[in-house]
Amino acid sequence: MLVQAVTFPESLMHGIGAYSRLHKLLHSKIPVSPKGIVVSGMGGSFIGGLFLQDVLYSRAKVPLILLRDTYLPAFVDENYLLVAVSYSGNTEETIRVVAQATQAKVPVVAVTSGGLLQRFAEKYGLPVVSLPMGLPPRAAFPYMACALSAIVEVAIGEANLLSEIESCAENLSARRDEVFSRASESAENVKSLVEKGLTPLVYSYRPYISAGYRFKTQLNENAKIHAFYADLPEANHNEIMGWSSPLAGKFFAVLIRGREEPFYMDARISFLRELFETQGIPFLEQKPVFDAPHTCELLQLIYMLDLVSVAVALKMGVDPTPVDTITKLKKVLDARINLKEELGLE
Repeated sequence: MLVQAVTFPESLMHGIGAYSRLHKLLHSKIPVSPKGIVVSGMGGSFIGGLFLQDVLYSRAKVPLILLRDTYLPAFVDENYLLVAVSYSGNTEETIRVVAQATQAKVPVVAVTSGGLLQRFAEKYGLPVVSLPMGLPPRAAFPYMACALSAIVEVAIGEANLLSEIESCAENLSARRDEVFSRASESAENVKSLVEKGLTPLVYSYRPYISAGYRFKTQLNENAKIHAFYADLPEANHNEIMGWSSPLAGKFFAVLIRGREEPFYMDARISFLRELFETQGIPFLEQKPVFDAPHTCELLQLIYMLDLVSVAVALKMGVDPTPVDTITKLKKVLDARINLKEELGLE
């Protein structure tokens, strides 16, 4: 997992090379200018869609809808495009969505490294974008981000996405030492607070939601610790009341911030900082190491925080790679639910 985290820029470059030619594969197989794009995925396979939503939020005229569920919303019809992302190809929730979409004649693109999703897609003639095999799903994020960006370029004409990612990958590789240095410092701070028995609550805001949420899930899976996430400003309308509880002393806050921070968001974060300082709540701020355009700023945060999560695990003597409890759950579900039979793939 450490190697996967360190070589994040190289994985982005490999992804760009692999998916820059998707235009020819998909041009005649997916609708151009759909009413909306639905990205279905769970866990590590969800993050690519969240990243793309952050990138496109202020520039795309077509909605990008994220789906973490077992069935399609009723409004999704043949005028939409469903992009189903399952790294393993065996994510039950995503496969159920694809089966429903196929029945409803919703155009589908499958993004996967194999499994039942690929078998189902091949059975029904759905286009498949292949991911490299042998990775933990969370480590495949650079490839999924590039694949999704290429699909969106075809579907809605956002022609600069891959070139933006390529430029960023080059910058991240050239300035890796700076990112390492900041990540090492942050990891030591997080480790120190966790070893005091404190649980991290992570906050970020649009257009950095994917960086904050990704950090929460990376702490869960890599460091094997509880961590929770909330968006600002929504958290200010409910969650901040918890900081007045006697239990508040069991937590610390992590504020993910970026260059695109309007004055009204700065005012809210300033209030939180003062609240934490007044009540003696430890808090950390995580910002990009160097100035960059938004897409690169976001990837830079994800890269740095991925490194932090792995470093926290290693500093605590935890192997960041296996996810034993998730594996146990999958075995229990496989024993109780025969998805192959349901899909007619026996």
